[in-house]
Amino acid sequence: MKKKLLILALAFATTASITGCSKYNQKEIELRDQGIAAMDEGRYEDAITLFDQALGCSIGQVTDLELDVDYFKAAAQFKNGQFEDAANTYSYLIKYDEKNFKPYFLRGSIYASEGEIGQAIKDYDAAIAINEKNYLLYIEIYKNLNALGYTEQGLVYLNNALDVQDKSPEGKYFKGRIYYMMGQTSDAEKLLKEAIEKDVIDAKLYLAKIYQDGGDYVSAQELLNEYAESDQVTSDALGTLGDIELSSGNYDNALDYYEAGLSLDSIGNMPQLMKGKAAALEKLYRFEEARDVLTQYLDAYPNDEEASKELVFLQTR
Repeated sequence: MKKKLLILALAFATTASITGCSKYNQKEIELRDQGIAAMDEGRYEDAITLFDQALGCSIGQVTDLELDVDYFKAAAQFKNGQFEDAANTYSYLIKYDEKNFKPYFLRGSIYASEGEIGQAIKDYDAAIAINEKNYLLYIEIYKNLNALGYTEQGLVYLNNALDVQDKSPEGKYFKGRIYYMMGQTSDAEKLLKEAIEKDVIDAKLYLAKIYQDGGDYVSAQELLNEYAESDQVTSDALGTLGDIELSSGNYDNALDYYEAGLSLDSIGNMPQLMKGKAAALEKLYRFEEARDVLTQYLDAYPNDEEASKELVFLQTR
């Protein structure tokens, strides 16, 4: 449960795009990048060591590069089971990145995962106070609390998001999405349609879900096709579309979405797309191709026990 929770939380741990700019210590950048590579391979102890070495290159002044390294370090500490150390690193980030909601949110998620719900709520409230119109923040807080059994506390945040004074098209989209999460379909449909009229493309995905839930698969498919063809579509969105089709038994469509996501230049959800592709291929009885994809996935993400078990099963097919 804990690791699942912070996968959600760490989605917020986006960092600055710091490359070869001359104002930064190049050795520090190289060590940071080596640490990221170690994290990707599941070598969290090595990653933490490399991040500490990177921070050791600092000349004492805290720049956005040091903050960047610390965000990665905290993520590695959490993934390595060092929850207290990760919380301490986020406390450091709160001190030096005080106008950013992310360290409060991430530390709060650690407190929640450890059962310290009072401390978690305090941090979540501090994150909201910094970024009151960040609807994704309210949604992720709810998901975290709900996953740990604190559903009532989580619903408070969804209701607070609905109370935000915001009549923008994007605000209508997110509020429609939240109403959908809360099972208030008519309110969700109304706001999502209003957002679509103002060209908020993402609203089509959630309106399609409402149609699917209601058994109107034709309308749902039309919206999904429009959404997938948009030049604004992302790898995350295509992964979601693939998951929808997979769960609906439309395996060819699911495979198309996963492959479309994998073909993009920018991919932020590689594990989801690769596992989804393997699952779709398996459902289509294309077992050899599914084995190949899952083998490639495990080469990149060797610590996924569920995928390892699935590969063993596929090797018998």
